[in-house]
Amino acid sequence: MDHKRVLITGAGSGLGRALSFCFAENGWRVACADVRLDRAQDTVRLITEFGVGAMALKVDVGDDASVDTMRDEILAAWDGVDVVVNNAGVASAGTLAQTSLDDWRWTLNINLMGVVRGCRAFLPVLLEQGKGHIVNIASFAGIANAPRMAAYSASKAGVIALSECLRGELALANSAVRVSVVCPAFFQTNLMETSRAPEADKAAASKLMKNAKEGADEVAARIYRGMQRGDFLILPTSGEIGRWRIKRFLPELFFRKLVDVMRKGGNAR
Repeated sequence: MDHKRVLITGAGSGLGRALSFCFAENGWRVACADVRLDRAQDTVRLITEFGVGAMALKVDVGDDASVDTMRDEILAAWDGVDVVVNNAGVASAGTLAQTSLDDWRWTLNINLMGVVRGCRAFLPVLLEQGKGHIVNIASFAGIANAPRMAAYSASKAGVIALSECLRGELALANSAVRVSVVCPAFFQTNLMETSRAPEADKAAASKLMKNAKEGADEVAARIYRGMQRGDFLILPTSGEIGRWRIKRFLPELFFRKLVDVMRKGGNAR
């Protein structure tokens, strides 16, 4: 059997690991890339029971050369790839005034430029193959744009815009290569582990993650199904389709409700 091939960045934990399991369960060969090689190797060890090929790679998506090296390693092993999931990301929070420029650069370099690097590295490969799929993991934060999340929301909004532009370019070129952008809200994961945020914001986000209805496995399964359907915008957490419609068609109502939530001490989804 000729298994399809997927690369997933940030595959050492959280959503990346859950996506690795999901693809493996469906018979895909999985390249698990992470800034921590030990975590990527652990993911590979856990999915070997599915009887598919898997490999662990070390990558820092914030570094040009590291992403290019990852691409070269994958092509050397597989001579191609069918799906690229740009998942690696970091969390940050705080008011615009209190967020340092270093934290802005850190957030944008990983969350936005990391996706740019992934797309630029693998798009020529997919175009040459004449087929393939890029899946960019953004966030509903890039749509909601809540107070105290300027750097994070801006980085994720950039991923949405990038994906829309790329989708248009592929359509103009009549290419069979597809693109999807994923915008989950809070779900149970370890995203706050490396976050840069005031303690109050960390606590609020951690509480919302803990109370979320979905875990990473369920979110990953919804992403996989949406990708298989060829959906461009994938909203894999409960309630976000309704919130997206309110933001799109009733933006002032959405804004008032968002500010009201924040005033009551919550955090926006």
